[in-house]
Amino acid sequence: MRGDFHMHTTYSDGSLSVEEILEEVKKANVKYFSITDHDCITGTVEAVDKAPDYGLVGIYGFELSTVNNKESVHILGYFDSKKKILKMDEFLKRMQDARSIRAEEIQRRLKEYFEIEIDLKKLDDNAAVTRFNIANLILEAGYPYTRAEIFEKLIGEDCPAYVPTTKITSAEGIKAIKDEGGIAILAHPVLYKRNKVEEFLKDGIDGIEVFYPDATEEQINDYLKFCKENNLLVTAGSDFHRFDDYKHGNIGSVSLKEPYLTNFLERLGL
Repeated sequence: MRGDFHMHTTYSDGSLSVEEILEEVKKANVKYFSITDHDCITGTVEAVDKAPDYGLVGIYGFELSTVNNKESVHILGYFDSKKKILKMDEFLKRMQDARSIRAEEIQRRLKEYFEIEIDLKKLDDNAAVTRFNIANLILEAGYPYTRAEIFEKLIGEDCPAYVPTTKITSAEGIKAIKDEGGIAILAHPVLYKRNKVEEFLKDGIDGIEVFYPDATEEQINDYLKFCKENNLLVTAGSDFHRFDDYKHGNIGSVSLKEPYLTNFLERLGL
């Protein structure tokens, strides 16, 4: 048995619907999974309800956008019941409203600095607006950039059209998840340049996404040692967005196995 606990649908910045994700999870021979859309729980609730029809076990989850040390830090929240995760809905809707305001500012800057015009109305009203969504709109409009160039030159950090995603701190995000009975996991620590995993111990982090597409064997061993020393959960996620994405993995390309899988599931009461 194995699990992939980090993936995205069209409800945030993924390319597949919930049903398509479930089909791919089954094809990948992954029994346990979690859809973790950005600041949105619509997809994960839908997926957990439908998972038994595919012979799968779904875990309620989402990926929360926070800031620490002036760097974007993502916190994965996992819940053992629909009742608990639904309590986060109002909190997350405020985050989505902030994303919409941010998207409008990015839209304005793209036009001002690069003479690029995009139509935000083409995006799903129920989806959380991310920079990946905006990059898709730029590509669909026919502008001569690759996805990588859009992030490197237009909307990535320190670029003219970049706008920070949120003002909520990592500590506030972790507290919000745990206050509603969830488990707070530090997502993809290998990606952070201004933050080290030990900084989040004081905030009550429950675990670390140790296994991740970009993680080297040395980094994985270091994180495993850190988790053991600090009694933290170990998780794994492909961070799937679309097939053969240059920044993320395909479903099941990274997965959680024993004994870490059992530890995680037992913590969730499964």
